[in-house]
Amino acid sequence: MQALLLPLIALAGAATTAAEESPPASEWRSYCTAYLAALDGDKDASDLDITYCVGVTKGLLSGMQVGSQLGALSFGSRLAIRYELDPDEVFQLFQQEGPATLLAICSPPSHSTKEFVRTTLEHLDRHPESASRPIAEVMYEALRDAYPCR
Repeated sequence: MQALLLPLIALAGAATTAAEESPPASEWRSYCTAYLAALDGDKDASDLDITYCVGVTKGLLSGMQVGSQLGALSFGSRLAIRYELDPDEVFQLFQQEGPATLLAICSPPSHSTKEFVRTTLEHLDRHPESASRPIAEVMYEALRDAYPCR
């Protein structure tokens, strides 16, 4: 179990580093505004802008899901070692929790990239001071606030 713990702690640390290295929200916003314009029929929207917006957004959404599960597993492993719990039992308990519960983001399953982009842009409209912060942090806050788990 201890052999499993070290790589998971390293991965959890990598998730923090990824948030710090994500582009500023203002940069993401400029590309994603073009993406939404293209969806609304603007034929002059740049393919590169659209691709960047969709790629970063989907990457962050996937990263949040995987990161939450790795973080929970890492934390569970640490608890098992510290309190001498059965590691298999702890692992089974953490597997029962889905990414939505771990993240505290319970968006409708039918939501697409477009809805997540709109939600994050609306959050940035309400919180313009967040424009210089990493988009990973801002997007998490936007989705957590818009789709709380009940």
